[in-house]
Amino acid sequence: MDFPRPAGAGARQTRMPWRLPDEPAISGIAADAVTVGALTVRAASLVGPGHRCAEPAQHRQDAYRLGRDPARRFLLAAVADGMSDSSRSHLGANVAATALVARLRADLGRGADPDGPALFLDAARQMSGMAAQQKVTENDVRAAALAAAVPVEPAPDGTRPVWLSWLADVSAWLRTEDGWTRLTGTGKEGLDQDVLTEFLPFHPGRTRTARVAVPRGAVLALATDGIGDVLGGGAAPWFAERWAGPPHIASFVADVGYDARGRLDDRTAVVIWCDR
Repeated sequence: MDFPRPAGAGARQTRMPWRLPDEPAISGIAADAVTVGALTVRAASLVGPGHRCAEPAQHRQDAYRLGRDPARRFLLAAVADGMSDSSRSHLGANVAATALVARLRADLGRGADPDGPALFLDAARQMSGMAAQQKVTENDVRAAALAAAVPVEPAPDGTRPVWLSWLADVSAWLRTEDGWTRLTGTGKEGLDQDVLTEFLPFHPGRTRTARVAVPRGAVLALATDGIGDVLGGGAAPWFAERWAGPPHIASFVADVGYDARGRLDDRTAVVIWCDR
């Protein structure tokens, strides 16, 4: 991949005007720049070039949420990717991300260890309830999702035991001196690589969970496939250089809004620099 393309040499859609959906729109861009203890966070979600230039445009189908537990010992994050063939997936993704962070906060607040299947089941129920309120079906609000709980301060040995739980191809990546390593998310292979077989609200029981020891000074990235696919497909050195340290939020938004031919999906990244 020639990444990034020179300005104007990538996807034709990136040079076209942004349009609006017919219905009142979720914002096309969401972004945050925060510091939580020894963690520095940049987050951004952008509607993809393929969704924003049609008339009418589509809603941004990605979503993220950030939070803390009541004792402020953990940074909580969730990233959700609404499915493009699901008519209200932008609503499903937002409900899923909000529900995952809220349940994580509640569980940690009462001293319980996070439970991935229970967490995602709670999100599935809220998505189903929202679908009923909107007078649409559960099939109309489908989304993939990832949730994370990151200790604000490192353990005595300098590492952080990061808790991750995910469904489908929303991915987590770890960058150390050796480069980027994929931690979570179903890889895309074969002729039907863009077809998901597990998603919310239908398959919360297929949630996977892991605890990963993140070393001091590492960078943790949570991403929808609009970022994950290029990070695993040749753009890793570019992102490693751009995100060697926490950039200004405007620069980070521009990075997430990269221009590359054939990459038209929504894109979302929550990137966490440890001990900066």
